[in-house]
Amino acid sequence: MRRIIITGAQGQLGQRLVEQLSQRAGLQAIGLDRSALDISSTKSIEQALNHWTPDAVINAAAYTAVDQAENESELAHAVNAKGAGNLAQVCAKRGLNFIHVSTDYVFDGKASTPYQSDQTPNPIGVYGASKLAGEEAVHAAFQNENTVAKFWIFRVAWLYDSAGKNFLTTMLRLAEKGLPLRVVEDQWGAPTAAGPLAAMLIDCIDKPEQLASGIWHYGTAGPTHWCGFAQAIFEFRNLNVEVHPCSSSEYPTKAPRPSYSYLDPNPLMQALGKKAIPWKEELKQCLLEQAESN
Repeated sequence: MRRIIITGAQGQLGQRLVEQLSQRAGLQAIGLDRSALDISSTKSIEQALNHWTPDAVINAAAYTAVDQAENESELAHAVNAKGAGNLAQVCAKRGLNFIHVSTDYVFDGKASTPYQSDQTPNPIGVYGASKLAGEEAVHAAFQNENTVAKFWIFRVAWLYDSAGKNFLTTMLRLAEKGLPLRVVEDQWGAPTAAGPLAAMLIDCIDKPEQLASGIWHYGTAGPTHWCGFAQAIFEFRNLNVEVHPCSSSEYPTKAPRPSYSYLDPNPLMQALGKKAIPWKEELKQCLLEQAESN
């Protein structure tokens, strides 16, 4: 039985990872929240790894409050940059395969074609800058240790799930009020369900030989804008909600958002012998699962 530690186990992705790992033969999920493993503390990491003696680690812990990060730069970097680096360094020294989850926010959004994993990042906010620093720290940790262990950095955009706090559940909650909604239509990306992402990450840990170390872009076949995403949610749920498209300037946020952050999923899917799933198909499946669980 191989033990896999999942940091940030109470988060949206972390919960899915624990749930799905628990159903995989030969793998044991060790889901740890911040009280059990604080990635900003090397001592906490060492203690947890000494106690659990894992075979691999998936880092799903992150500071994700994009707007709040503008006022809490130190905290965002402590978790997303220093924390990721701490964890990677300990894993590299111990020869443990390591997965780190990053974001589309490492890009400035000025592109008009799908972003490739080797394109030069240029974050436009504190959150994106902290995540980029984390990527660099992870890469450096494994390069410096000259370890036989593998590492993967998966950039992901617009993550949602059937439960928790995310765009999908927010739209369904707002729909219950029966009021017209205004949703931005000038930010483009790929809605990405947490369930299929978790399954892919577990496949990678289970069969590490199938994928080379490095940065990979994960996502669905798309893209769309937030307004299109909202309309599809209501359409699949047969909800009559009045949705008005608007511009980002009409819906100002403290942190700037990339206007185009579609990550090309095809190189990763080809490496895995699969095809990227259309975002609407993935959304439909997520809503079906939600309906079945209610």
